[in-house]
Amino acid sequence: MSARPNQRNIKWVEGLRGITSVLVICTHIARALDFPLFWPADEQNGSIRFLQLPYLRIPNQGRIGVPIFAFLTGFVCAYKPLKLAYQQGNIPASLKSVARSAFRRPPRLILPALIATFISFVLSSLGAYKAANRCDGYWVRFDAPDPLPFLENIGRFFTTSVTTWTSTENLFDRHQWAMRPLLIGAFQVYIVLAATIGMRFKYRMLVHTLLVVYWLVNVNPLTETFGAMLALGTTIAELSQHRPTQAFLTKHQRLCTFVIAPIILLIGGYIGSYPQEHEDWAPWSKTLHRILVDPAGDGSRGSLVVPRGANAQRRTSAFFIMCTSISLFISPALQKGLSHRFLIWLGHHSFAVYLVHGTILRTVGMWIVYGISGEPWEPAGKNEDGSNQEQIWLKPKSRSHKMAAILVFTALTYTAAWAWMKWVDTACARATQWLEKKVFDDEDEGKAGLAEKGYSHANGNGTAPRALDADRSQPPP
Repeated sequence: MSARPNQRNIKWVEGLRGITSVLVICTHIARALDFPLFWPADEQNGSIRFLQLPYLRIPNQGRIGVPIFAFLTGFVCAYKPLKLAYQQGNIPASLKSVARSAFRRPPRLILPALIATFISFVLSSLGAYKAANRCDGYWVRFDAPDPLPFLENIGRFFTTSVTTWTSTENLFDRHQWAMRPLLIGAFQVYIVLAATIGMRFKYRMLVHTLLVVYWLVNVNPLTETFGAMLALGTTIAELSQHRPTQAFLTKHQRLCTFVIAPIILLIGGYIGSYPQEHEDWAPWSKTLHRILVDPAGDGSRGSLVVPRGANAQRRTSAFFIMCTSISLFISPALQKGLSHRFLIWLGHHSFAVYLVHGTILRTVGMWIVYGISGEPWEPAGKNEDGSNQEQIWLKPKSRSHKMAAILVFTALTYTAAWAWMKWVDTACARATQWLEKKVFDDEDEGKAGLAEKGYSHANGNGTAPRALDADRSQPPP
């Protein structure tokens, strides 16, 4: 029996978040241990591996984890205020919900990120990144903090703690680059909600649609990764509250689930398989490039999916995420599948996974593959003519060591994420809650709030506040 239009399942949001955290792990494993998975083949005119085929390559090639988090940020930030405003008809409560959410968002992101950065700083000071600094994986070396004397490392920690939120640069955990735009994006959603909360439905939808279009026609960096996905999340949250839309989807549930949603997913997945580079190494990716990126063959114009001057890889991934989001929205069966308790558990731990996985991969993961000591190691010197010699990097011990590293890394990451949520995240939540109680008035407006507004609280029950003597324009009777 299907749910009534105003009781639709939204647990799928947590399940999608859980799958996304797994995808983030997959892409960083590929980046660290098997980078050719980002290509359509290992070499030009070479054979294509199973995981390099369309659709199957999506988990390893990356580019979709952070945009999905952006979409979910837009959905989650908008859902409760919209529900208060349009299902319960309480616009003041909706605006207060926006205010409280806006207050909670910075400490709930900044405090855990700062703790994760500090842990990486401690490991760096102990020399835990030596193997990562010397391995033959370029992206591992790029992500790992370079060794510095202890006092300089302390200075780098304080600098990084600021630049994470000013320029997205975190030298101890480069995976935190997305934290700042996600924080800014949440406030983008809050502003849109506050500005449109009193509009009629069709005009609110017009605003959401224009925002999605605006960010997609904007070819500046990452507009499709954050701006468009945030606006899409707000749009889906809006439609989730619209009873006529939900009634229509309920009425045509079988058609949406078994026909429309699969077609959308197939089209989106094929386009989203566009490779990171070397798109001319396989016929299917070469065709995608010709149709989507360079239809004229001379770089003079783009397409609707990839406008001229836009990042082709991120645009195709954004298209896939939009198709996935729409398919989930119209298909109760997909929503139910994502509502499995295991996926919800993964989703509950997804933020912790995002914060801890990079540090574990660059330490324990690299220790297994390359050795803890990072030896033997010979720094590159100079040639007789004074030019720099080519650096010889450490090679993996064996394929079996890579497989062992993947298993240990994955198990350790989710164990650490469980511990993080049990202790660290709980402490951060309590600190944020304490701040919120100090800053905001209670529902019935506490004494401190009344006093700030010029009212005394000597009348007992607080329901009929009396003006303070110092603020009286007339003497007391």
